[in-house]
Amino acid sequence: MILSRILAIPELILFLFAFLVHFVYEVWQAPYFVFYDMPSLASKINYITHCTIGDGIISVISFWVVSLLFRTRKWILDPMGKQILLFTAAGWLYTFISEIYRIKIAKLYGISAFNIPFFETSWLPLVQWLILPPLVIFLTERHLRGEKKR
Repeated sequence: MILSRILAIPELILFLFAFLVHFVYEVWQAPYFVFYDMPSLASKINYITHCTIGDGIISVISFWVVSLLFRTRKWILDPMGKQILLFTAAGWLYTFISEIYRIKIAKLYGISAFNIPFFETSWLPLVQWLILPPLVIFLTERHLRGEKKR
């Protein structure tokens, strides 16, 4: 009973699916980044995991932004195009600003390919935040609805 109530919390399910989907993408794009001060594979995996947890948090915050604007957390059960677009845009905008900061200012890592010339950042995370958020919403909605929708 308690477990079923926990598994009905939209933010938790959204975070879990975001983590799983983004982790796969983060691992896939890792060879295109130059990790500074990370001599071991374990350090790189820890960094990728840290970034993926961040992706999950960004997803939850994006969910809250949409929930505040539409005044309901239940939008995830029947998402409209505007809500999916806003959810995606919020995550994309944060990622764009964050990538510029982490590469140009904090110098946490560099990029070896797929560079956006003026911004000196990679387009890989920006593509990530265009294609994965709708998938995360789909998986979250499907899980939360369970058998009821079918």
